Amino acid sequence: MMFQDKVILVTGAAGGVGHAVVRSFAAEGARVAVCDLDDGASQTLVGELGAQGFLVSGDVTDPEIGDAMIDAAVDHFGRLDVLVNGAGVIHVGDAQSTSPAQWRHVLAVNLDGAFYMSRAAMPHLIASGGAIVNIGSDFSFVGGEQLVAYCASKGGMLLMTKAMALDHAKQGVRINIVCPTVIDTPMVDSLARQLGNPADEQREIYDASVPTGRMIAPQEVADSVLFLASDKASHITGTSLVIDGGVTAR
Repeated sequence: MMFQDKVILVTGAAGGVGHAVVRSFAAEGARVAVCDLDDGASQTLVGELGAQGFLVSGDVTDPEIGDAMIDAAVDHFGRLDVLVNGAGVIHVGDAQSTSPAQWRHVLAVNLDGAFYMSRAAMPHLIASGGAIVNIGSDFSFVGGEQLVAYCASKGGMLLMTKAMALDHAKQGVRINIVCPTVIDTPMVDSLARQLGNPADEQREIYDASVPTGRMIAPQEVADSVLFLASDKASHITGTSLVIDGGVTAR
């Protein structure tokens, strides 16, 4: 198994992508610390994992809580090998319709949270020769209408990944980012509500927007995360792996 006895911490673990990431690591023998604001869904997921799972509750936007979550995972499992920064939110709006509070919330979760968790995890990852995998977006590279805050946060995450990869390469920590296009998760339903469209209609729109004809499946993102976290990617750092069915090739 690729991750036998390795310890992974996943934020946004109860979401569609996070859930697939957690289960995929566990299937490869890893012990997984599960972090999500949805305690009910997180507890259910940890229950499925049994002794391989551990619940760390908290808000990634608070640096002190981030420190505490990392410490709790290390105290429980004895080490940390991989951090997956998957916590994320989206807001539909342009510069005029996005309030300062909405702007700040999106950047706080998507960008600040990834920074705080990475900062807290770094000493443990240096000790283990570990890795960070960030969950970005195709909007890390291109703009999107009515997504000004989301694009800013994911674009920032891309360059944060590259900068941190350079900073910590000589310490043996690899840091990469996966950048999927729209994923078939409950976030699509949230977007549909914000846009005022029926969920089924919104899914058809997104499927049609991808050159391969369908949205990305959560498991496809999870497979990419596991690759970048594994020894098979031992000389890959500062890299963005785009999973978009050809969207950014246009």
